[in-house]
Amino acid sequence: MGNIICFDIGGTYIKYAAVTNTGDILFKDKIASPCEDCRINIPKVLSSKILKLKDKYDLSSVGISTAGQVDSENGIVVSACDNLPDYSGARLSMDIGNMTGLKVYVENDANAAALGEMWKGAAKGVQTFVCITIGTGIGGAIIIDGKLYKGIKGGAGEIGHMIINENGEPCTCGSRGCFERYASTQAFVRRYICQSQKNGHTVDHIDGEEIMKRVREGQKLAISVYDEFLNHLVSGLVSLTYLLDPGLIVIGGGISAQGRPFFDEIERRFKQRVMPSYFEHTRIVQAVLENDAGIYGACYVALHR
Repeated sequence: MGNIICFDIGGTYIKYAAVTNTGDILFKDKIASPCEDCRINIPKVLSSKILKLKDKYDLSSVGISTAGQVDSENGIVVSACDNLPDYSGARLSMDIGNMTGLKVYVENDANAAALGEMWKGAAKGVQTFVCITIGTGIGGAIIIDGKLYKGIKGGAGEIGHMIINENGEPCTCGSRGCFERYASTQAFVRRYICQSQKNGHTVDHIDGEEIMKRVREGQKLAISVYDEFLNHLVSGLVSLTYLLDPGLIVIGGGISAQGRPFFDEIERRFKQRVMPSYFEHTRIVQAVLENDAGIYGACYVALHR
């Protein structure tokens, strides 16, 4: 078997790499994601890269991790957000396969990240766990006995849309009070801006990293908002634990880069909230593959589908 060309398609960038069948990255790079007609342009862009690299890296197949809801059996993007305009309906496996002559395997990005962490990351050697990515929203994936649990129609793992407040904030999914409206990085920032304005302060632009800097500096507002954010996050983790009893929860995304202090505080609050019988065997750990998780997951899918 030759090497695998792997792509991780996001709203801003498409990361790609040539990877051996043992998981060694031979090279990696990234390009800007197309900003229009993605259903047509993304297959074209990926195929162009594949054809340029096919002989040089002895490519035998293609693995793709992509944003959006995915029919992984047929390699089709069922629906996608506005970050990738006109991407819904993209037939990645068929179109790229026809243009390159290679077999193409496609998976949702959250699922791919979980598979990557299982193969080469924080869940290596673990057969059952939950993986959560905290960013603009909250992505999730469930691994049971070494395999993705997708549900009847592939919709399982939408952790960000668990309802934690039935009368809560409206969500883009059409419901109210979803987990990601309270425990995502975007929610963290939005809450800080809202509370600042209530206190008579104008905040033009701020991100989660700057708010965390203010937390470390002891700013009372930042500490209060962070405290609220952590409580919401732990509420979701406790609910997931009672539902799935996964034994391991892997957390990735921007705010998880805060490292040990962040995870120590989550663990402390989790211990206070969950029944003792669960805490004794449940670990909450930081994802370790960072920006390469999707690449490794795409490779794993190409190798094992």
